[in-house]
Amino acid sequence: MAKKYEYEEVSFDDNKRRKVKSSKKSKATGIGVAIYLLVLIVLFILFVIKLPQLKKAWNTVTGNAPVTSITDVEEIQDESTLIVDEDKVVTIKVETEREEEPKIEIQPEEENPKEEKNIEDKVQKKEEKKEESPVVSTQTQIKYTELQLCFVEIDADGSVIRRIVKRSIPKNDTPLTTAINLLLEGPDTTKSSEKNCMSLIPKGTKLLSAKVSNGVAYLNFNENFERNQEGVEGYISSLVQIVYTATAFNTVNSVQFLIEGENKKYICEGVSIEYPLTRNSF
Repeated sequence: MAKKYEYEEVSFDDNKRRKVKSSKKSKATGIGVAIYLLVLIVLFILFVIKLPQLKKAWNTVTGNAPVTSITDVEEIQDESTLIVDEDKVVTIKVETEREEEPKIEIQPEEENPKEEKNIEDKVQKKEEKKEESPVVSTQTQIKYTELQLCFVEIDADGSVIRRIVKRSIPKNDTPLTTAINLLLEGPDTTKSSEKNCMSLIPKGTKLLSAKVSNGVAYLNFNENFERNQEGVEGYISSLVQIVYTATAFNTVNSVQFLIEGENKKYICEGVSIEYPLTRNSF
């Protein structure tokens, strides 16, 4: 019985030793595998890090163009700095197409002779106005006088009607002469007040002289005054026109007609001009 117990004890210890040895062996194997894997990882990392240099060396040997893997590009306008490796910095010049700015040609201003001429004309006109200003001021001081001219109108029934029109003229020393001469010129049909007026004084009649004495106006006409083609009514109307025009002046009460300086008795049959005529003579 004693031998059997001892045998069993020895057998148990051996198994234990075997298990311990087997366990130590497994641990050693696991550590070795881990170290092996760690070495592989380190080698892989080194390979990845050194890959650009290896590619560059390979391309240098084979003569191929280098291919660089770019991960981060920091663009600074025309130049870019690329970090390819921790030890090397590669600078790549990036050429970008720029739109050409439109060129604006500024041409020098040409002297415009017309503008210069216009400026000179304006200056000259201003100077002329300055020179003429005293004349204008003198004209504003000119006094005007109003004349009354006697024209006629033909009524619907054929009768002759007197028409008195007014004319404003610069004041002068011979207003009677001026009034008779305007009467001989005839009505101004451009004026509304004289539009329908007419004169029966023979055309070509001229005033040779005029004077006033003691309220009598002595008016001397040329011989055309005797050649009235309108007949007796025309002669009477011409006398009326002259008498009413002359007696519009306060200094004239009657008119003495003269033909070529001669005091004639009749201007036509039945119409006497021997004595001064007044408005009441008609």
